[in-house]
Parts: sequence; structure tokens; C-alpha cells
Amino acid sequence: MPTRRDFLLTSLALLGPGSGRADVPALDRIDALLAASTCRTRPDAIIPAAMTPHAPGELRYQGTHTLAHGAFRDLAAAYRGPKGYRVTVSGGDCDDGIATVRRGSADLGGLCCPVPGSRAEDMPWLLVARDLKAVVTHPDNPVASVSHEQLRAVARGKLTYWRELGGENRAIALVVRKHCPDYFEPVRQLLLDNHPGWTPRGLFVERDEQIVDIVSRYRGGLGLVSWVFAKPLVEAGRLKVLKVDGALPSQASAYPLTGPLSVVYRRWEADTMRPFFDFLYSPKGTAIIARALAPVSTEEANYRPARWV
Repeated sequence: MPTRRDFLLTSLALLGPGSGRADVPALDRIDALLAASTCRTRPDAIIPAAMTPHAPGELRYQGTHTLAHGAFRDLAAAYRGPKGYRVTVSGGDCDDGIATVRRGSADLGGLCCPVPGSRAEDMPWLLVARDLKAVVTHPDNPVASVSHEQLRAVARGKLTYWRELGGENRAIALVVRKHCPDYFEPVRQLLLDNHPGWTPRGLFVERDEQIVDIVSRYRGGLGLVSWVFAKPLVEAGRLKVLKVDGALPSQASAYPLTGPLSVVYRRWEADTMRPFFDFLYSPKGTAIIARALAPVSTEEANYRPARWV
């Protein structure tokens, strides 16, 4: 449920700079209040150990909640490993995944940003899926699609009214999470050339769940959020997903707003890892991943079981 604070922040985003109200705080001050938006580089020592000691044959995942909610929990439920081996899943963010694997309290750490250029670039890793960043609005908004260039203009504050997209004479309140500010973030690269210069009319929140909740309630909202979190509300009629360059997130091969989802590890443990990754890249595993993410092939992931022998 959105709080009164969420409502006020949305109202401020709709008003934008220059509203003439002396009692409205500057949006950059709001941005500063929300600056600790997770997925930022943190020392390993301040990330708590969330897991108890391993059970025999247990394979543990911790990291980006997009991958945890989008695939790994369902993969773990469906997986039947040898000798009763199982997978346990905990969410978090990219830094959680890196730190817990380095410390040995998790076997697999999930990242929603590219491994090269991150704090994990010296670790072995596998690409397991691709995230699909949906562009969502209120279901009563008449706009059905945007182009990549129009979306770039909205993100940069150069296009500020829905009428410029064929909609109503209403201000666009872009709702985004300032995601992975210390890493190379693929969608930020597509829209802002990886610079942090989001529109000053933007509303910056702490969690993906806040994006879908706020946009589902305010007609002027435009959200950028993982399809993992948008899909249930779109299917329930509480959100509307816009086409981008004519494609919907469900058309993964043609959809332009994507980013890699990877797992890192310290060393390859063939007895527990090979059966799980064989399952993950199998037709049954990729069908589970395809529910809300884009699967990748073994060729794209460079996964060859024989190379571990």
C-alpha cells in the first residue's frame, strides 16, 4: 500500500520544478532522502550473513531479488537433484550475492548487472537469463506504445506531457528506482548513456514493488520496472504495459529493454552444480524462466557440462 509519503512524492513529481509553491521541497532534496536505494557498492563486512550452515548436498542461492522471484524460487521447487540434493533461495541485491559467495555462506550469487566492471569481475560466472524492463502506466491511460527515442526523451526530461505521446494533457511522472548506481546498468545505458541524469520530474523510489504500486494508482505515472514485478498487476488489470518500438515484454526476442541476469560462484562443485544447471538450461527449466524472464541458450551462456570433467 502506498503511504502518504508516496502520494506526496508523486504529487511533487507531477508538479515538477517551478511550481511556484514555496512549501514544496526541491526534488533533489527528495532524491537525496531516497539515495540509499540498494544495489550500491558496500563493504562485505556490513552485509549480514543470512543463512545457516549447509545441509548435505544443498546448493544455495542469494542475490538479486529479480532472479530470486523471477525464476530461482520456482526452479528450486521443481528441481529434483540426485541423492535428494536441493536448492535454497534467498533474495537481496547484487552486493549481497557477491559478498555471501565470497564468504562461503552461499554457493551462487545473483547479479542483475553485467559481471564485467562489477566487484565480481574476478569471479567465475554464468549467464542464466535476461531481465525484461517493462514500461507501465495506469490502465486508464489511453497511450498504448512509445518508441525507444521517446522513452529516452522522457528519461532525460525533454518530453514531459502525455499529450506529446498522443495522450492526455497531463504531466508525466516518471517513477524509477535509482538502480545499481555504482555499476554499469543496461537500461540506464540505453536511456541515459549510463549517466545519472534522470529527469528532475522523476520520482525515485527504493523498491521495484513501490513502482508498480504507485503507477497502478496514479494516472499520470510512467514506470520502468522488471516484468517480474509488473506482470501480475498487468494480468490483474491494475497496470497497463506499453509497447516499446512495437514490442511487448512477452515478445522477448524483439523487446529492446533487457539486461543480463547472472550467477557468480567461487569454484565449480560438479556434484551439486552440474545437475542443477543441466536442469536450468533444459526445456523444463527454460520454460520456468520464460514465465517472466527471457531464457538464454547453453551456447549464449557458454555452458558445456563436459568442460567441467
